[in-house]
Amino acid sequence: MCNVRQFESLKGTLRELALIPAGGGGLLTHALAHFASAMKVKEDGLHSEGIESVIVHAEQFLAEGKLIEAADALEKGAQGSKAESLAAEWARQARNRAVTEQALSLLRAYAIAIASTLT
Repeated sequence: MCNVRQFESLKGTLRELALIPAGGGGLLTHALAHFASAMKVKEDGLHSEGIESVIVHAEQFLAEGKLIEAADALEKGAQGSKAESLAAEWARQARNRAVTEQALSLLRAYAIAIASTLT
């Protein structure tokens, strides 16, 4: 699934950007965020707060095929940080994919219904 691969590649960037306030920050803020995200020990995420918890919940939703729920969780969890725009873009793409998959399912069902009336 395309969105799962994209999400995997975004996790590190999300961890780093979540440490930077939405208003930005100076060079020192960005350097510290990069260092802190690289040095951070991975938590289980289920009982933690912050971006790790958001990432774990989004991964669970993706594993269950719930793209819209994953998009909602990621977008909500990234609010107020520099990661907000990155999360919003991924969420937009995930929602578009969910709509596309739903439309495809509907078209398949319609095609099957039409085909069954022809035989």
